[in-house]
Amino acid sequence: MLFLSLMIDRLHHYIRELRLLRKTMEAARKQNRSHEDGKNSSAEELKTLEQDMVTLRGRIKKLESECEAKTGEAKASEAKVEALRKQSEGLLMEYDHLLEENQNLRNQLESIDQNPQHDNKKSM
Repeated sequence: MLFLSLMIDRLHHYIRELRLLRKTMEAARKQNRSHEDGKNSSAEELKTLEQDMVTLRGRIKKLESECEAKTGEAKASEAKVEALRKQSEGLLMEYDHLLEENQNLRNQLESIDQNPQHDNKKSM
């Protein structure tokens, strides 16, 4: 159960990180669009903006690939959590079955001990 909660915590961490990466990527895209809209600037300013655009495009590609990787990790974590949940349910069912079987065996033992014929056989 502890492992399951750790996996869930990790999954939440990946989701938060994914949201942060998406926000950062969107901010970079907006900044890129604003640079593209401001092309009526001077030649020097235009050069600087073009360099910024190249940098931002590279950053966007990097963020997109990180986003894909984190999405993959999150999906893998979700699958692990589901598998562990199913395993936990199976183990709990087996435990309940064993408890029931144990109680049945105890009841049988108790009925044998209380059987008067059993007492006669013991004393012979």
